[in-house]
Amino acid sequence: MSQKRKLADTADADNHARGPSKKKPFRPGKGHRKHKRQDLDQGEGKGPSISELKSRIRDLRRLLDHVESDPKARMPANVRIERERELEACQHELEEKTAAAQDAERRRHMISKYHHIRFFDRQKATRILKRLRRQLATETDATEGADETPERRKLLREIHDAEVAVNYAIYYPLMKRYIALYPKSKREMKNTDGESNTQEGNSENTAKGDPEMWAAVERAMEEGTLDKLRNSDDGSAGRRPLPKTKSHGTTKKSARENAKKTAQPKQPQIGEQEDDDSDGGFFE
Repeated sequence: MSQKRKLADTADADNHARGPSKKKPFRPGKGHRKHKRQDLDQGEGKGPSISELKSRIRDLRRLLDHVESDPKARMPANVRIERERELEACQHELEEKTAAAQDAERRRHMISKYHHIRFFDRQKATRILKRLRRQLATETDATEGADETPERRKLLREIHDAEVAVNYAIYYPLMKRYIALYPKSKREMKNTDGESNTQEGNSENTAKGDPEMWAAVERAMEEGTLDKLRNSDDGSAGRRPLPKTKSHGTTKKSARENAKKTAQPKQPQIGEQEDDDSDGGFFE
């Protein structure tokens, strides 16, 4: 009778039959770059890309130039009109896509430029807000059932300012140059950690920043338009339109100057006529 083969012998035989296994070398970041490129291609939007539009515009221009230069390569009038309209449409779409790409690139640059400053301002304002809310909770527990005290009113004002500071750091317009709420001076940078902590504790409630944007953030909090303010170009979404008073004065001033300029050439003509009359009388 034949003996059964052991499991180890069969496994070795299978491995020899298949041959040595070849593993692909590991390349870090290769797959990540591929997915990132796919995300960028999907983010360009629907329709042809910028390179495709440029090549199509180049082909249409060559076709129309060839038709004009070579009399043999004429095309019907309706076909020529269609090609010209297509060329204009491609040029218009290329301008729009180029402007959108430039805006997106500028937006990414501004976000990355002020990311750390905004992050530190938001962290500090959030820390101040939490501390003030804890103080308010202890104040309400201590004075439960009593009238509103001046300290409580002061805490409420400080809490409101801290909430505005947090929203200032989050919803400040992304396309506008960011002005820090808590800028560090050169003296604070040279101090040690302990000294800087004491200075921070003394002046952490005093937020600086841009006063106009501070008022715009407060107004946006009341109206519920913080997202609109964040995505605006220059923060005009949270500002009220100013009355145009100077423009009327400039137009009136320019109108007066134009009237003077038009009235000035009339004076020399009268003098020239008098000179002509006198010369003529003398020679007569």
